[in-house]
Amino acid sequence: MRRLRDGVAGAVLTGAGRDQRLLDRIRDLHGSLAQDLAWLARTVDEDAPRPDVLRDLGERLTDLGADLVMRADELDARVRATLPSHGWLPEAGARRRALAVAHQVGPHPLRCGPIFLAVCGAACFPFYGTDPGGRTARHERCEKCLHVR
Repeated sequence: MRRLRDGVAGAVLTGAGRDQRLLDRIRDLHGSLAQDLAWLARTVDEDAPRPDVLRDLGERLTDLGADLVMRADELDARVRATLPSHGWLPEAGARRRALAVAHQVGPHPLRCGPIFLAVCGAACFPFYGTDPGGRTARHERCEKCLHVR
């Protein structure tokens, strides 16, 4: 079994370097997982699972999982920083009318390229005029989103 534990204790990387390192760790796990599982299956079949093998695999998965969740939280915070605090965004591809329907994107919106997904599932543009505090144009509210909060 190979042991690669360099999650939190590894070199300090930022941005693309961190993402590349996470990708390298996933590839390493992918490359060794078949051998790890074969070894583990053999020991289980013999009614003698080795605690060191179980611990090593568990620690690798735990460390990688924690680092992936931490990176996802950082990216999520960056996405949320681009949203107005009220969370209402106009639908993407809105029909041609004076007011577009606004959707509540929620506290943790999903970002799909330049579009956010609202609580009701609608695709929403992140940029528009002024907000309910007088900085943006008012929008009609989606009925589904009004009842979510």
